[in-house]
Amino acid sequence: MKKVLIVLALLFVGFSAFAQTLDFADPEVLRCALHSGDRNGDGVLSKAEADSITVLNLTSYRIHMFEVKTYEDLQKFPHLKKVWLGESQLPLVDLSFNYELEMVAVQSDELQTLVLAVGCYPQLITPTREGSLTVKRVISPADPNSIWYQ
Repeated sequence: MKKVLIVLALLFVGFSAFAQTLDFADPEVLRCALHSGDRNGDGVLSKAEADSITVLNLTSYRIHMFEVKTYEDLQKFPHLKKVWLGESQLPLVDLSFNYELEMVAVQSDELQTLVLAVGCYPQLITPTREGSLTVKRVISPADPNSIWYQ
């Protein structure tokens, strides 16, 4: 009976750890997030590790240049304060779930529209083509203060 309980406890702990890991749609975002937030070095990003990430650079790491196919994974970082958006063919990036942003650096000339949360006014660093980036604001369902914007 004691052995059965030990096995069940180990399975529960293993399942809990597995259930806390996050899946990513874009391997480049995962690679950058692992570099920024994989605290235990296991090569897997847990929910707690993602919650602790405040700075994410999606432009380059050493000699590897990142080309991000989707930025939807940025929703997994609720406390993101600074983000560098790398090269991408995407015309729109939605950062409305990242309502704590203080700085957004845009590298891609293809980006036409940046969606931010209402009440979020980060410093924007854009390519040399001033005025060609449209910023839209939407109410973020992740922002606990959004009740005041509705």
